[in-house]
Amino acid sequence: MGTHLAVYSEKNRSFLPIVTKLPLKPEGIRRVLGSPLRYCLGAEFLYLPEQSDRAGELKLCWARIGSISLPQVKMTRSVDEIGEYDLQSLEHLDDVRIGDRYVKRQKEKDGRFVTVDEFCSQSLIDGIAREPEALSSTSRADFENLCAELFVRRGFKVDLFRPSKDGGIDFLAVQDERTDPIIFAVQCKQPDIREGKSRHSVGRPIVQQIYGAAKAWDLSGGIVVSGSTYSVEAKRFSEIKPTEMQLYSGADVLEWITRYRWNVDE
Repeated sequence: MGTHLAVYSEKNRSFLPIVTKLPLKPEGIRRVLGSPLRYCLGAEFLYLPEQSDRAGELKLCWARIGSISLPQVKMTRSVDEIGEYDLQSLEHLDDVRIGDRYVKRQKEKDGRFVTVDEFCSQSLIDGIAREPEALSSTSRADFENLCAELFVRRGFKVDLFRPSKDGGIDFLAVQDERTDPIIFAVQCKQPDIREGKSRHSVGRPIVQQIYGAAKAWDLSGGIVVSGSTYSVEAKRFSEIKPTEMQLYSGADVLEWITRYRWNVDE
């Protein structure tokens, strides 16, 4: 029976038949990557259903359905018809491959990554936006989830690891994954609170740890996000590696919350 190519609508959870398959030259590919049709691009071909001018609205991307799942998958006749195939259900179909998707959040669970709608609640973000001092009392787990969510809203695709992951990497932040991916190893640090004082600053060993992990994984660089500040030695180390290490403090997190409080991209 072989495989079958289709277009998947993430918004309507449906599969649509392809009515146009366009081979593209490099200059055409570059133009498509900057348009709402970018997720319908598979290799050098552009796969389009009817009413492809609504690609951004319908969140369309190409899909390949294997022979095992093909009899189970029902095609919809209209781009407005609601289907039954959300991203979670598709993860259980081993021979269905979805191309680059609008979804940007994946979380490690039971040894594999699953898609999630959010890493932290909007109420947490709203609460810190109203009372910035609440950031300092945020738990380590909430701080990590908050940072992951803010990175998504800043335009990254995020793969959030389980809390016990070794190597000091809390999540991977991927930028422009459709061409030559830029991947950062990110560690979130919410230091201990000193009695009657503010939180400890983050020292050089933490920065060196994430730098080493990024090197070991052959990634583009490392990022540390702290709910506090950094020691002089930590800052000095990052300044030596300006293209490979980035440090963000609690003040930066508060600025991100102000700028990206509302997720208008989704």
